[in-house]
Amino acid sequence: MSMEVKRTGRKHAEWKIAVIVTSGLLLAVGIFLFYFKVYQVAPVFSEATYEYGTRISREITDYISGTEWSVNLGELDLSGVNEGRTGTYEAVVRHGGSQFAYTITIQDTVAPEIRWKEGPVYLAVDTACRVEDVVEGVMDVDTQVQTFFLREGVTLEEISFDRTGEYDLEILARDRAGNESWGRVRVIVDTPPVFAGLHDFYMVPGSEPDYLENVEAWDRRDGDLTECIEVDDDLVNAEKEGVYTLRYLVSDLCGLESVGEAQVTVASPEEIQSMIGRRQIDYRVDTILGAPNVYDAGASEQEDLDAALKDLRPALVQLYHATGRGGYSSGSGYIMEITQDSIYICSNRHVVEKHDQWDVYFFDGTRVPGEALGTSEGYDVGVARVALEDVPQELLNKLMTVHIDMSYWEGLDRQGIQIGLERVDRSGGLMHTTRGHLIKIKQDFEWYEHLNHTEVTVKLVQGDSGSAVLDGYGNLICMAYAFSSDPQRYWCVPLDGILSCYKEITGRTPYVY
Repeated sequence: MSMEVKRTGRKHAEWKIAVIVTSGLLLAVGIFLFYFKVYQVAPVFSEATYEYGTRISREITDYISGTEWSVNLGELDLSGVNEGRTGTYEAVVRHGGSQFAYTITIQDTVAPEIRWKEGPVYLAVDTACRVEDVVEGVMDVDTQVQTFFLREGVTLEEISFDRTGEYDLEILARDRAGNESWGRVRVIVDTPPVFAGLHDFYMVPGSEPDYLENVEAWDRRDGDLTECIEVDDDLVNAEKEGVYTLRYLVSDLCGLESVGEAQVTVASPEEIQSMIGRRQIDYRVDTILGAPNVYDAGASEQEDLDAALKDLRPALVQLYHATGRGGYSSGSGYIMEITQDSIYICSNRHVVEKHDQWDVYFFDGTRVPGEALGTSEGYDVGVARVALEDVPQELLNKLMTVHIDMSYWEGLDRQGIQIGLERVDRSGGLMHTTRGHLIKIKQDFEWYEHLNHTEVTVKLVQGDSGSAVLDGYGNLICMAYAFSSDPQRYWCVPLDGILSCYKEITGRTPYVY
């Protein structure tokens, strides 16, 4: 009986060992099967080539193969790949303790595509142009494509033509990989529109100028393009004093564009008038708004009597009145003021008082009806008037007033300065020119109630009465009046006398510096 118990115990132990061994074998087989059938992954490729501009895959399944569960345990690292540049790079996939390396090559084998413009291509003569001016654009995955003109095998970034005509241009496009494409385009070289009448503006704050005043545009092919002019005044502040730039733009029907510029100066009335007086600006050239007297002839910086007399001719007139049977009365005069409705002309009383109505001849021979406005009981001063509505605009655009600088005149103690006068005739020419020197701006004159007059050496003759006497800078010094004999002496109405009498007659005071 005891022997059977022992056998049974031994068999039980052997069974336990068999179970353990079997379990181990089954576990090993399971692990083996799990690793090789479930967990293990393999690289899909070792090398890959992409065309530049193609996005590299971020999907892990494109890099390793295996069960879905295991593949998704992998980590893709593309930090070593520069998709924006051709070259060879390394990508990495990490999976557990394993690491897989991939060679990624990015290449560019596609040449740029030149997109040509539809219809004729126009270029401006004597204007440098680039390729982008003659083609619609260039298509390529590389954003840094270079374009050139080809001329006899030489690449040029710019090209220009010094004469109009039709030309064939070769165009080359090259990307950074060295891929090239080329083609030809025919261009028509023409003249762009041209501006006329561009001028500067001077105005007080708050002015509302017409920037298109007297501005025109013309094209050789299309004719008048004035209506097509665009004004860019975004940089101009008409409410604030300063100097600004005004731009004009116009394009012809071929697309050729011209750009013009003008200067806009916003300043006080006094500053603008000062610039007029220094002859820095001129209403005949520039647009002036808000100045007390835009017609002021101004004074030059250099003393030149011949030039001063010539410059002041637009301020001179002749008063003429036919008396019948070939008779007439005449005298000289000069423009003191130009207002919104009148032109005021100063002369001698003994000229103006002879008739109520006068024919006024301006420096260019234009005749306009005028009237005697009045005379003074002080000095020999009279004033005539012309209605502005009777003056042709073309003439008005040329007229001037004499320049009056009282500060200069009152300090005029320099004896012997050169002075002179000119008289215009009815045909637009000169009747008489005479020159001399200043003796004294205020000298006792026994004729005319012993009023002080200006004595000069300018040899006055009959008909000079009422003429403006100027110095070499263009300043009004006095007005020709009379001469005496034994000894021969020449007399003029002094400037302060002219002004006081003018105010007495008209009730007005001209702008005086």
